[in-house]
Amino acid sequence: MKVMHLLPAGLWLAAFSVALAQTPPKPAPKPAASKPIAATPAKPAEGKTLSLGGGTDSGGPLLTREELRACMKQEEAIRIRLGEIEAQRAPLDAEKQAIATEQQALREARAPIDALKAQAEELSGRLKAFSVRVDDWSQRVKAFNDANRTGTTADRQREDLNKERTEIEKLRIELESERTRLTAGNQEVVRNYNVKAVALDARVNEWNQRNAQWNDTSRGLEAERQKWVSSCADRRYREDDETAIKAGK
Repeated sequence: MKVMHLLPAGLWLAAFSVALAQTPPKPAPKPAASKPIAATPAKPAEGKTLSLGGGTDSGGPLLTREELRACMKQEEAIRIRLGEIEAQRAPLDAEKQAIATEQQALREARAPIDALKAQAEELSGRLKAFSVRVDDWSQRVKAFNDANRTGTTADRQREDLNKERTEIEKLRIELESERTRLTAGNQEVVRNYNVKAVALDARVNEWNQRNAQWNDTSRGLEAERQKWVSSCADRRYREDDETAIKAGK
């Protein structure tokens, strides 16, 4: 409320010297008859006002009845959509937890596969070493045959080469048996694991898409709600208009 400063005028009293005899004062003039002050007509009462925002007031003009009707319909629509999108969150979160459980199970199923992979890598190294040994033996056999040596030394070399050939053949059978075991026993395990992994990846991707869509819808609805707050909830309206709207008028 503005403060009104009242500035009273100062009164100056002038003193006069008195003569031997004072002249009688003139009679005071009769005050003029004052006119009656006309009463200011009272403004018509606007009635009780409310707001959809629970008492906030942006200072803007009152909502018209049609504006209020539109605001009320929009509020109901936003409330319904908000309920729908909130109902969609719980299933998404539950599915996310189920996917996390499945991912953990898949990680545990991979442990024996990783162990088999380590065995296969170790076998691969042994096979490479075996191949090098076979090549070296073959070259020595060729060199021995090309030399066409005879005698005790040659017989001993031939015996050593034949003995090594027997060892190589025995090692070849062992390596082949181990490779067969690793391959035949684990192909089905690896195949089943890969099928589950591919299906889980597809499920994760599909969930991510639906979750992103949910987030986009949620952000859009929140922007719409904020706009409604600005244009509807922060402005007041006449209670009589609300009563009339609810009565179907």
